[in-house]
Formats: sequence, C-alpha cells, structure tokens
Amino acid sequence: MKNLLVTAAVAAAFTGSAVADIEASSGWEDTSAPAILGSFGNLFDSGYESADVYAGSSSLFMIEDPVSGTPQGYVAWVTGLSEGDTVTATMWMKGASNGVDNDGKGRLWGHYSENDDITTYLGSASGSPDYAGEGGVWTQASHTWTIAEGQTALVIEARMYSYGSNSLLLGDDLTVSTNNDGATITLAGVIPAPGAIALLGVAGLASRRRRG
Repeated sequence: MKNLLVTAAVAAAFTGSAVADIEASSGWEDTSAPAILGSFGNLFDSGYESADVYAGSSSLFMIEDPVSGTPQGYVAWVTGLSEGDTVTATMWMKGASNGVDNDGKGRLWGHYSENDDITTYLGSASGSPDYAGEGGVWTQASHTWTIAEGQTALVIEARMYSYGSNSLLLGDDLTVSTNNDGATITLAGVIPAPGAIALLGVAGLASRRRRG
C-alpha cells in the first residue's frame, strides 16, 4: 500500500549555456516540510533526525517495522521528461549497526509514474547495484537513469535493507540533476513550491520528528 505525505519543493536553476542541466538539492534542513514524498512497503515511521547528521543540523530518518521486504521512501520526483533524458542523483546514507545483526544499508532506486500523479506506478526504472551506509558509516549513494521510451516522470526512492534490530536508515545531502532543462525536480525536505502539493494530490499529512 502506498502512503503519500506532503511533498517538498521544487527546484530548478539553469546552469551553463545552450543545453543546460538543471539541479536541485535537499539537506533536510527545513523541519517544517515533510521529510518524504511518499512510501511503499513496511515503512513504519519517517521524519527528521537531529542527533546524527552528515552535514547541517538535521537529516532524514526512516524506520522499518516489521522487518520484511524492502521498504522505500520517495525522496525526489522528476517530471516533464522524455525518452533518452538522463537523471542523476547522489545521496549520503547511513544504516544502523549494533554489532550483532547484519548492518542495515540503503541504495537509490527508481520507478516511473504518470507525469501528473506521483501515486501511479508505471514500472521499475531500476537503480544502483551498490549499497551505501553499511557499518554504521555515512557513505554516498549515486545513480544515473536513462529514461525509457514512453516515460515522462521518474520517482527516486531511498530503499532500506534491514536486518534484525538494525532497521533504521538515515539520509542527507540529496542532489538531483537532469539534462532536460524543461523538466521539474520536486524534492523531499524543502518548502513546497506553489502548486507542488496540488500536483502530488496530497491530503496534507504532517511529517514526524524523531526524538533527539
């Protein structure tokens, strides 16, 4: 069952000349904005973490409960894409490590949606084969997608891989870019741009903040 939370904002600034990329970043610093755009699987809780960050004053946390499957939090949505466009994301992740159970970890993944509805699912876009955040250490995840034929919107997921009580994943310093200068990048963890909430069809649920 897919759970939708209020989105956070859109960013797009032209850089370079002729065919310019656009890029947007979130450090989960604005704790008034919900921390994810939606979720799938056993994502029990999500919000802002202040006691353990990669940079700045807060980070994203996600908790899996019960531990089963591969839950995911939607951290970005790129719309207005065309076949052959590329989208690149980097994000710092840190899994839980208690020295007993296998270490928790994460990776970047993606799926396609309708251009005007993040809740739709039009197939997997795959993602990085590499995991990040093992050993309880902040490490950077990254991946570049090439948009498939007929697809116009990409939802970027932070996927959790939990073991035993190591069921917490932290995330920070997300950057998303695309070579399509007509696309729109919507990110979790920042203030919504005008109209962004309407596009996501969100009911206005509040984000949760973890005890620090």
